[in-house]
Amino acid sequence: MAKKNDKTIEVVKKFLQLLKQQGIKIDQAYLYGSFAKNKATSWSDIDIALVSRDFKESRFIERIRLMKIASKIDKRIEPIPFRPEDFNDNDPLVWEIKNKGIIIS
Repeated sequence: MAKKNDKTIEVVKKFLQLLKQQGIKIDQAYLYGSFAKNKATSWSDIDIALVSRDFKESRFIERIRLMKIASKIDKRIEPIPFRPEDFNDNDPLVWEIKNKGIIIS
């Protein structure tokens, strides 16, 4: 794995630790997109799919909450929340995340 990805994974782990401190339990976390494909540029965001039973609100509301927390770690983090029942291969994005992403936790 490239050093760029090692640094990015450390950023993701810091974000996951902060979520835990905020009382948000993450069941699964995936790095996907350009960083997972080793095609990131200086303009790339850090795409993270998060699966949690703690996501009770709409995906939009949860994403805003996660982005506020993420901005304390790295403004490039783009968290996408999923409830476990919604994280299935019927969704093309989920299929892409599961098959081409890097599982972090």
